[in-house]
Amino acid sequence: FPLPRAAPLGGKPEKSNFTISYTQASGAFTPLWVAQEAGIFKKHGLDVTLKLLNSQVAAQALIAGEVDVISVGPEFVNARLQGVPVKYIGGTLQRFIFQLWGAKGIHTVADLKGKTVAVTTPRTSTEIGTREALKKTAVISDKDVSFVYVQPIPAVLGAVLGGKTSAGTLSAPNTLKARDAGLSLLIDIAQVNVPGLHLAYGTTERVIKTNPNSLYAFLKAVAEATVLSKQNPSVAKKAIGKFTDSDDPKMIEGTYEQFAPYWDANLAVQSDPIQGQLIYLDEKEFPRAKDARPADFIDNSFADSLKSSGFLQRSEERRVGKECRSRW
Repeated sequence: FPLPRAAPLGGKPEKSNFTISYTQASGAFTPLWVAQEAGIFKKHGLDVTLKLLNSQVAAQALIAGEVDVISVGPEFVNARLQGVPVKYIGGTLQRFIFQLWGAKGIHTVADLKGKTVAVTTPRTSTEIGTREALKKTAVISDKDVSFVYVQPIPAVLGAVLGGKTSAGTLSAPNTLKARDAGLSLLIDIAQVNVPGLHLAYGTTERVIKTNPNSLYAFLKAVAEATVLSKQNPSVAKKAIGKFTDSDDPKMIEGTYEQFAPYWDANLAVQSDPIQGQLIYLDEKEFPRAKDARPADFIDNSFADSLKSSGFLQRSEERRVGKECRSRW
């Protein structure tokens, strides 16, 4: 349950200097980059610093109070089960947007039997997404392959190209590099539709209690930037080029095309991805998992306020109105 608050959301941010982490130069983070580049954070009263940190370092920085909000996948479920006071406050991608690519000589999922698959880190989105997608293919099971952990995603591609592993789970733009290198697409995990927190945002209960209006401003900006990213591809592609350090139009276009259909400005965190993670966990390591409920891990009060205040609807209408005017 959300912590009680003295006043309704929507006041001035309690602190304007806000530090947000993201985990890699993946197109998944485009709405976050657009919020920064298009001045949307500033518009909502926040002076945001974006930091590129891997998930373990980001979690440590959050607990230490050095970062206010972190971009996060399923690992917050594990952390909270281990007693860390964190919660999800919003999500822009709630299915896994990955692709499984085979090395030279691996052309089908069946070719993977008895082979190795490279992913980033144990029990995070790349591994869970791949396991669930393999189960859904009904060709081989996730038990028929061995997983190797090589984080981050560019290193996964390197492992496949270098012949160190038979396949790897990638996100754009590395999926496009795989295609250009002549690798084989084995499974488009996004299209298989594995519920999962590919990209959510989370923070500590302390930040929720002390800075609710700052968090509300942050999610307002993310929601607005998500709408803008979908409706104005050129703004999104410019941000993708900058943050992925690419001036290759094909790479930027392909990255946008992979993620844009799945961004969701609604932001409310759904139960299915969390339920999926709970089922996945080892009961010996996480004895509290069997009694946990998805609601224990979520504070949707900010996303609910965005919706009930009409902010989301107004954002959509403003963007549509601008588009209509620009056509004339």
